[in-house]
Order: sequence, then C-alpha cells, then structure tokens
Amino acid sequence: MSLKILSPGSGMALQDAGRVGLLRYGVPRGGALDRHAMRAANHLLGNPPDAPVLEILMQGAKLRVQEDAWVALTGADVCPAVPAWTARELKAGEVIECSAKAGGLFAYLAVPGGFQAERWFGSVSADLRIGLGAALKRGDELVFGRKLPPVSTERISRRILVEKMCRRYASNQLFSLLPGPQYEDFSKEARSTLVASEWTVSQHSDRTGYRLEGPSIDVPACIKSEPVLPGSIQVPGSGRPIVTMADGPTVGGYPKIAVFKDADRDRLAQCAPGTQISFQWAEL
Repeated sequence: MSLKILSPGSGMALQDAGRVGLLRYGVPRGGALDRHAMRAANHLLGNPPDAPVLEILMQGAKLRVQEDAWVALTGADVCPAVPAWTARELKAGEVIECSAKAGGLFAYLAVPGGFQAERWFGSVSADLRIGLGAALKRGDELVFGRKLPPVSTERISRRILVEKMCRRYASNQLFSLLPGPQYEDFSKEARSTLVASEWTVSQHSDRTGYRLEGPSIDVPACIKSEPVLPGSIQVPGSGRPIVTMADGPTVGGYPKIAVFKDADRDRLAQCAPGTQISFQWAEL
C-alpha cells in the first residue's frame, strides 16, 4: 500500500513527534509543527497519536493512490477530495490534489498504521538544515504501515472528527504569553510594545523560526549563549522578534522576552505569512 508523489507542491515532509532527549547534544526536536493536527489525523484512523504523517505546505501537492486506501486529512482545508478533519476511502488511481485556498498553512495526511520510512535518532522527520534525511520529490512512493485502519470502516463512507477537536484558522490571532528568561532585562516600554502592537508573520519564516514584522523593541545587552526552547520569543539587535520553531537552534545569545504556551505553538504554526497576530500577558 502506498501513495506516489506526482508533485511535492510548495513542500511536503514526513513528520512525527520528533526527537526526544537530544537537545543537550544540539539536535533540534523537530517533528510536526502542528502537533494537534497530526494527532487528530491519526485519531481518525485509529493510529497511535504520533504515528508518522505527511505534512503538506499550502498548495500544489499531488499524490496518487496506488490501491484502494483510507486516508485522513486535518489542518488547512486544501483538498476538495478529502475535506479537513475527515477520513474516507479513495479508489486506486485517484489523485489527492491540494489545490484549494484555505485558512492555515499546513495540512496533515495520515494513512493506516502511519507511513513507513527510515528513522534518524528515532524519528522519520527530516531536518535538511542539519543534514538529517532527504527532501521528498516527484516519483517517491510513501509506504503505509498497514492495509486497513484498526477501526470499523464497514458500511462507512466517511469518518468525521468531533467538532471540539476541529480548528478553523483566522487571519487574526491572539496569543497569551509567559514571561521569558530575560523578561526583567527588558524595559517596561519594551514589554508594553510587545503586547500593545499588532504583528505580521513575515514571508521570511520557516520551520526554524517565525519572524514578526512590526515596531522595533528596545533590546537589552546580549547574553551568553544558553539553551533555547521552541516557542521562545527572541529579540535580536534589529528589535524585530523571532519565535523559535521545531527545527530552531538549541542554543542562542539573543535575549528572550517571552515564551508561548506549549499548546499555542500549534496555532502559531498555522499562521501563514501575512497573518496578523497580537499578544497579551497570561494571568499567572
């Protein structure tokens, strides 16, 4: 059982929960940027929550089903044949085409048993920046872990996720932040600027970090390099914040004014370039 890549579109990669316990060695955790969507796609097919899925960036991807097969799609609603947050059986030869414009940035495609692929440090997730894995390309075949889902599909045309687990991605997002390690080093004016301003996700954003465009924040003196976790908001000399993402560096010398709540990183991941976002300080 497999899917054949006819076009990788804007980008696609196999992702799972990433690499655990290797940050101390300078290896980013990686894994799916939107972990909620990954787990929801697996849930639709009865897979383990972190089974490998295909993370699809925006539009242009095309995959052909080689045999009759169940697939699930969550995240950005880009595929007319399989609406987001649903699963259905596709017939051999059908093409999964991600052609629709929708809110969100990434779609997640799951198959029975998850995708089978080579693992590096316990994960299938490719991180080309540090030389782990290879980019998916036209002609590659993605192999299923099993033929049928371990859930009932008899006389079922479609599986639909309960509404409370579905997410719709707006063009404006509000996030609550926790104080970062260097919060006290920033002036009151700088902290106020962060939460009083509206920010735009930059075109120069990727799995390493999301850059934010907006007013300049006054930056305190540089710090000695120290560990950096995903979700940290670093402020370099330019005064424009950068949010560290799953493939981001594990150490850095930019002061960190704030940190995202862990669950909110999934919502941030779906903020496409041009999305307006704003912040408030979380109540502790």
